[in-house]
Amino acid sequence: MSSIIIVGELNLDLIVTGVPRLPEPGEEVIVSAMELMLGSSSAILAAQLARLGDDVLFITKVGSDELGAKALDSLRQTGVPVGAVTVVPALPTGLTISVAVGTERAMLTQLGCIEEMRWEDVDFGAVRGRQHLHISSFYLQRNLRPDIGRIFERAHQMGLTTSLDTGWPTEEGINGDLDAVWPHVDVFLPNEAEAQRLSGASTVDHALSLLCERVPTVVVKLGPNGAIARRGGEIVASPGFVIDVVETTGAGDSFNGGFLHGHLAGWDLAGCLELGNTCGALSTRAVGGTTSHATLEEAMEFARSAPRRPAG
Repeated sequence: MSSIIIVGELNLDLIVTGVPRLPEPGEEVIVSAMELMLGSSSAILAAQLARLGDDVLFITKVGSDELGAKALDSLRQTGVPVGAVTVVPALPTGLTISVAVGTERAMLTQLGCIEEMRWEDVDFGAVRGRQHLHISSFYLQRNLRPDIGRIFERAHQMGLTTSLDTGWPTEEGINGDLDAVWPHVDVFLPNEAEAQRLSGASTVDHALSLLCERVPTVVVKLGPNGAIARRGGEIVASPGFVIDVVETTGAGDSFNGGFLHGHLAGWDLAGCLELGNTCGALSTRAVGGTTSHATLEEAMEFARSAPRRPAG
């Protein structure tokens, strides 16, 4: 069992499914369902790691509103302790409306407490003695972002390893913020589009090469086609699984959970990728980012028997 700290955002997702098309201004479109569920990259990752049996400390904030109460209750139900969650009376809890149209998603986000994590909220006394520190949603966490390099540097000084998933850049001209972060990141976990955007490369292979000049281990998620990773001179690709997809919210974050579980347990790169792909795939069996997370036993059994997608 690995001991992991996640510093990040906690919010809810209002997931809208069965959407024939997005409405034009002034138009109403009837949809199949709307469900209010636990969201945020950080919370979904925390829930997946807890489901795999890891010891997770989640440092985050929510508002004192009804959404915050539901977020805390939902987090407890996933097995993630809430003792490091700060309730902020003056701010609303973050909310994302996620609209699924076919295989694509459109999202609207109210930041609220999402952007209110700061350097002083990180309890380094609680960090001491743990194994690893992870941060997601680099671009959404506007007040934490300037200090993320310093947080990772402090974690390294305390003997922890680190990992980062930036998410998609939400503002222009801020990629330079990462310059102070790269030297202190051990594992970087972008998706294909993010890897190419952040590296300036036109292909995944080139992006992987460029990013590995900055970070020792880079893992690029390829959606249903699996993932590819590079660590030093070692490059490993792992195909995705064939599975009946219900909804894809949080699949990348669930992948991160599987990969980090294997990585911190000392698995080889191929095994880490396979567990990541398995957790990502199994998370799509139901609506919401945490409702169909796999245990380690379930993931291993699925990986043994499930058909793979063709390589490439």
